[in-house]
Amino acid sequence: MNEIDKLQLLAELTHEFCELNHGPDTHRENFPASDFIIMPFGYAENAVTDVAVREMVVPVCHDCATALLGNEWTLLYCFECCSSQWVYRKMARNKYRHHVLWLRGCPHCSNQFGGLYFNDFDAVADSAHFLREYAGRMAA
Repeated sequence: MNEIDKLQLLAELTHEFCELNHGPDTHRENFPASDFIIMPFGYAENAVTDVAVREMVVPVCHDCATALLGNEWTLLYCFECCSSQWVYRKMARNKYRHHVLWLRGCPHCSNQFGGLYFNDFDAVADSAHFLREYAGRMAA
């Protein structure tokens, strides 16, 4: 994503709403977005060159962004149908270590599981990140 696209996203932020699951009987209009998650999807051409085929841009509210940076919650996000599910790590049967598990296909949109990708926001600079955090690094 180039710098112009990032500035355009920041300019449109005031008109966006959080796309993550906030529970039953909630309306996304009640959760204005405060940031975007940007997740590049692609492949490694060689040891030096990574190619981002597409970038997933997900608007998130302040509460969701805070939860993603903490260690209590893991987000399961299907990038085929854009559905999401939060997992509270202390109550989960499995031990989740990552902040986001990106699913390619889920029970909502497919009967075939296409893959699982994961990352932590503070682990790798070139993986998923928040747009405002990146903009702060650009300004510095």
